[in-house]
Amino acid sequence: MKNLQPSFYESDNPSIRLHKENLFKYLIMFVVVTLASLIIPTCGVLRSQAIMIGLLASTTFAIIDMTHPNNVYIDSFHIH
Repeated sequence: MKNLQPSFYESDNPSIRLHKENLFKYLIMFVVVTLASLIIPTCGVLRSQAIMIGLLASTTFAIIDMTHPNNVYIDSFHIH
């Protein structure tokens, strides 16, 4: 577990700098799931419930992204 790198910030910089790409992914996930939960069901869904569904989906995606990052190694093994 020592090789896991946080998705939200760069570990090299002591002051926390947010990764814009990762936050953008989570924001897109939140917007898509929230809009889908508002538009797709034929019965009415409250806006607050749709936002909670979007937050749950984007938080779950963020946790999975942090614990199992997608690492692509080209031409060799990457050893720390």
